[in-house]
Amino acid sequence: MAVKLVENVVRAAISPGDSLVTPSGRGQFTVARYTSDGLVLLLGEKEAWTPLPWRALEEVPDFLRGQGWVLIGSSYSLGSREGSLDEHLKKYIKRATAGWVAVLLEEAEVLTIDRSRPARIKLRTGW
Repeated sequence: MAVKLVENVVRAAISPGDSLVTPSGRGQFTVARYTSDGLVLLLGEKEAWTPLPWRALEEVPDFLRGQGWVLIGSSYSLGSREGSLDEHLKKYIKRATAGWVAVLLEEAEVLTIDRSRPARIKLRTGW
C-alpha cells in the first residue's frame, strides 16, 4: 500500500470543524470530517456537503511537480481551464473546488498560493 503523504499532512494540519478562508478572502469553508476514503468540505454560505477522495489530493504534488505557477482556475461550470487545478479536480467531482482545495493544501504546507489575480499555486520545496 502506498504511503499517503498528503492525507497525513492534511490530517495533522487541519482538524474537522476548522474553518478556512478562500483564496480571495471573500468566503469561508469548513472541513467537516475525514474518512478512510476522503474528506468532506462544507462549501459556501449554504455549506454544500462536498466529498473529495484522498486520491484527488494525493495526485496534486505530481500534477504540480516540474511546473512553475499553475492557475487555480476555479470555474463554476462543468468546463475548466486547461492545465489548471480545477481541471485536475473535476476528474473527481464536477464542482468548483479548486480554490478551497488550494487553501487546504497551503495550510498543510504542500503548496503556496499567489493570491493576485488570477490566483495561482506552486508546489512547495520538499514535495
